[in-house]
Amino acid sequence: MTTIPNQTLVAPRRSGRVSKLPDRYTEESQIITANDGEEDPLTFKAMMDDFEKKKWQATMKLEIESMYSNLVWQLVDLPEKVKPIGCKWIFKRKR
Repeated sequence: MTTIPNQTLVAPRRSGRVSKLPDRYTEESQIITANDGEEDPLTFKAMMDDFEKKKWQATMKLEIESMYSNLVWQLVDLPEKVKPIGCKWIFKRKR
């Protein structure tokens, strides 16, 4: 019969290195955004004053027609003392 010598279990060595993000992730001066100088309208009134008013209106019409054709909602009578939920258009130019 052979005997196995006593083995001592040693915990694995851990690195003492401190990790940090590269500078390219921390400098705000390197952030690049697409800005063509045109602000997106934030309200319906602002959209109506926008130089692309006709495009916005055509897009809104297409969106409403799409919701009707896809049966997104159905009209029902509003119960008494119930306030209907509102909605808001979000206008965003594709860049």
